[in-house]
Amino acid sequence: MKELTINISKDFSKYIGPGEKRVADFSGEDFREKFLDENFEKYDKINIELDGTLGYPWDFLDEAFGTMARKYGKEKFWKRVALISANTYVSDKIAYIVNHSKQEDLPTK
Repeated sequence: MKELTINISKDFSKYIGPGEKRVADFSGEDFREKFLDENFEKYDKINIELDGTLGYPWDFLDEAFGTMARKYGKEKFWKRVALISANTYVSDKIAYIVNHSKQEDLPTK
């Protein structure tokens, strides 16, 4: 089993931005593109360490994690992604976003 561990505060930033990269640096879109989109199909399990940042805006979490759940479905998301945190506050927010996301019907090529 191939695993990847991402520590957001060390590998991305301690200072988390908004959802979209056009608004500011260190956005959820930027995180998703650099870490999740890139690795979701390559690894069986992606461990995401959430501690060490100065908070997470809701739109960052929705853009990073909700988009992945809408793209792949929440079952596949939870099969691949493990959230690691000493405090459940952020992981509970992510779980809410993911569990309330509806998988999109992406156009076929």
